[in-house]
Amino acid sequence: MSLRLDCVDAIGPAWRTLATVATLAERQGERCGGPVILAGLVLGLGVVQLASGPLAQTSRFSLELLILLVLQLVGPMLLALLALALLLPRWLERVQRLGTLAWRSSAPAAAAVGVLLMLLFFVAALCGGVLATPRADLVGEVRDLLQGVLLRDLSRACLRAGVFLGLVCLWSQWRLARGLRLQRDPGLLVSDQLAEGLVLLLLLKLLWITVVDPLNLSTIPR
Repeated sequence: MSLRLDCVDAIGPAWRTLATVATLAERQGERCGGPVILAGLVLGLGVVQLASGPLAQTSRFSLELLILLVLQLVGPMLLALLALALLLPRWLERVQRLGTLAWRSSAPAAAAVGVLLMLLFFVAALCGGVLATPRADLVGEVRDLLQGVLLRDLSRACLRAGVFLGLVCLWSQWRLARGLRLQRDPGLLVSDQLAEGLVLLLLLKLLWITVVDPLNLSTIPR
């Protein structure tokens, strides 16, 4: 009986933490969902129109180029930067309430949101790209497009987005807590963290493509 009570006591805090992370992830996803969809559509439309118009490339090549850009080059970092700008005020509010303990729920929630938003961004970019292609056969375009998407590349992109956003959240909340202890203006703290977050994302991107998962531009999804 004592062992059972100890297990219940141990599960209770863990369950509350998980529920808090899920609630935070839902709120952050709602805040970022609309801008992420819009950014994906604009990117998809712009890349495919540029490749198939002024560059005079085929629809197939244009969509392959879009997949390469979204999954391997700019997708995760662009997504993390957009989420950083939208979520910094929320992260500051939690630091003001919880202090240095805010990261325990905020960072895992940010990582989960990064993964989900990357999927949303990818789908929106593909929809924008398909709508921008000059081919009239949208069904065939979608079929060809899905055949060119590699699950491994999509998984890596989602992983990068989650890691990037989680680490940026951790760094930002640590810096925000330090600034609040020094009684700095919250508005200036948010502005500083936008700049620091951008630098951190660039460094993470450089580290990822040189050490963790070297970039191979010769491999275009087919």
